Amino acid sequence: MTSALADWDHEDMHPDSPMPPPAPGTAAPEPGGPASATEVWGPQPGVSSMAPPAGPPSAPVPRPAPLRLPLIGHTYPEVTRTPRLRWWQPVLAWPVALVLSALGLVAPMLVLALVGFATGDPGTLSRLEDVTDPVMMTVLNVSLALLIVVSLIAFAVGSRVAPRFLHSVEGRLRLGWLLRCMLVLLPLYALYVGGAWFLAGAETRPRPEGWLWLLLITLVLTPFQAAGEEYLFRGFVVTTIGSLFTRPVVGLVVAGVVSSALFAAAHGSTDPWIVIDLAAMAAGCCYLVWRTGGLEAAVALHTVNNIVVGVVGIFSGTVAEGYVDSSTTSTPLDAVTSVAWTVIVVAILDHQSRRVGLVRTVPESVGARP
Repeated sequence: MTSALADWDHEDMHPDSPMPPPAPGTAAPEPGGPASATEVWGPQPGVSSMAPPAGPPSAPVPRPAPLRLPLIGHTYPEVTRTPRLRWWQPVLAWPVALVLSALGLVAPMLVLALVGFATGDPGTLSRLEDVTDPVMMTVLNVSLALLIVVSLIAFAVGSRVAPRFLHSVEGRLRLGWLLRCMLVLLPLYALYVGGAWFLAGAETRPRPEGWLWLLLITLVLTPFQAAGEEYLFRGFVVTTIGSLFTRPVVGLVVAGVVSSALFAAAHGSTDPWIVIDLAAMAAGCCYLVWRTGGLEAAVALHTVNNIVVGVVGIFSGTVAEGYVDSSTTSTPLDAVTSVAWTVIVVAILDHQSRRVGLVRTVPESVGARP
């Protein structure tokens, strides 16, 4: 439309501004007349004078649910630190994790007790005292494997971030990276544990009864048992504590100290050299979850260690020596050797993560902008 009306926006005019001249062939508006140009000047050629029909009022558009995403660029220990996080949520999550962990550890034993009661076998529970018994090993592994579920639930309670980010900063379990770590560590640990066993005197005893079952349980359930411990101590503990600090380095250090202390205490031994050994492994795993952006490397290290120790113990008849309890002791030489070995394998996995270009912070593809 080429008339003056087409170039005039009456809503932008000041009330005292002069009216634009009428288009050729149209009547000028009368003073005090209606403000509608169509009613005063008549319909324009090619322009419909009918207003669109008034339809029913549109329904209000629902507000999108808040995205449960971590912030782009955050490392694993601070993955739950978002503007939506409230200080009381991580605090609330701890008793939830404690209660659920206790239930997870006790539930399989209750099931075993009920089986013994139903079958009339009063000695069923006494089997839990024998670490070479396949039933005891199954119950123990299942109890610890349930910590994976416990950690995911507690993580959901203690943060505004989706539980899938407990696996890694990418919101998923990076299975390829997990398998790579295990393949790298397996021959190294076989050499280390086998060499230590040989240098210690290569003591060999008769294999325990049911050793084939023990071997199968070790290969199948130990990965889940080790993962359960890592999801709790390096996943839940590190993320809930790390989120409380504005400075990532401070959060990592505090979370690492608490995680290492709890992991060592959970094994029951008060021997200082055992505590140092366990705390060093825990600290190395804390470094790995920060450096690699997920739990996979720590789970692989823990899994391979336990599997190799278990297999060597089964074939050498020294299964009981592979478990740490309140009576387990060590020596300064063994502790120093173990700490040095932990440093070596952690450095190897760190190097592998650099080679594959592993994502160690929340990427733009899955994260939210600050």
